[in-house]
Amino acid sequence: MSRLDVQGLLPRTDVTLRSPPNWTAVLFFAGLASLHLYLATSAFLHHRWEGFMSLIFGLGFSGVSLACWLVCSDVTILAGERRLRLRTGVRRLCLERSVPFAQVRSVRLTLLHPRQPTSARIELVCDREVIECPPTCVPREEALCLAVTMGCRLVKVYGDAFGPVAERLDKLPSA
Repeated sequence: MSRLDVQGLLPRTDVTLRSPPNWTAVLFFAGLASLHLYLATSAFLHHRWEGFMSLIFGLGFSGVSLACWLVCSDVTILAGERRLRLRTGVRRLCLERSVPFAQVRSVRLTLLHPRQPTSARIELVCDREVIECPPTCVPREEALCLAVTMGCRLVKVYGDAFGPVAERLDKLPSA
């Protein structure tokens, strides 16, 4: 193996990056559901038939909240097949599509604050779209691993919190 043989270093296993549930949507719809179920209970206790509409809305919002909790998205890097698999859904019931590595132009890492790695964003810049990866605690390492695996460029974008470091990097001569 030569010194810069990247193909020999590529992982042979598939890597899956899963996103957590959208807790904002889950809690919002759960709050609406509890409000309507409370109104339905109050109306039924006072023998008012209008409670049926609140009951229907409460059950509907409960279902939407449950769906938001169950639905997640994941990005799977299939290095052996040289493609990305993007899935959104619940287990077997999901929408799935593939993006070949040839369409990925770069991996963009946006670092907003040096002491808060979870505020960073990793995006895969493709021909016709930008695919956002799930949040991670090690964004620099993950972005580098993705760029090496897919054989594309790694683009780093620094926020204002980096201050002089970003200015120093701008002064580096281009290759």
